Amino acid sequence: MEEIRHQVAIAGSVTDAITQQRIADVGVEVVEQNLQIQTREDGSFYFIDLPDGQYTLKVSAPNLGSRYGTATVANITVKNENGRPIFDLQANVKLSPTRLVGQVKRSDNNQPIANALVQLCGSETQTLTNKEGRYVLSGIQASQPRVQVSVNGFVTQIQQVKEKLIAGQEQPVDFRLVPSN
Repeated sequence: MEEIRHQVAIAGSVTDAITQQRIADVGVEVVEQNLQIQTREDGSFYFIDLPDGQYTLKVSAPNLGSRYGTATVANITVKNENGRPIFDLQANVKLSPTRLVGQVKRSDNNQPIANALVQLCGSETQTLTNKEGRYVLSGIQASQPRVQVSVNGFVTQIQQVKEKLIAGQEQPVDFRLVPSN
């Protein structure tokens, strides 16, 4: 039996643009060849036996809902010299997560509030504000969520996000908490 040898033509990985963590189960398509695969558990992918040329990758994560945007990477070069592939590092793709960002301040003097709990209502997605009162909820579904902010010494506030979050984009939402006296 003759051994069949394949050459990797394009190889890379897909990571979260904010956390740098690799993302599994993301669709990667070579547009010109109409080839599509899913990233492996470690976020890596590869295509084999492509002829020399320029290619475009389309990357999307439909299995993850609207937690990420899409990406297109053009001009990926596949070239073999002396029977060995030359890799183009542009095949490493970063997907932008859908995220809600903002700042929590006091309503009476506009000072930032550190360690306030910011949580999507009806979910376990939450974070604490930093010393400047800033927060980031990243990798969330594109929707119009209700957000609850609470911290000792202040009245808990629940606010509906006014504009629908867009997949892969950042939406700012700030909060002004009233002291509970």
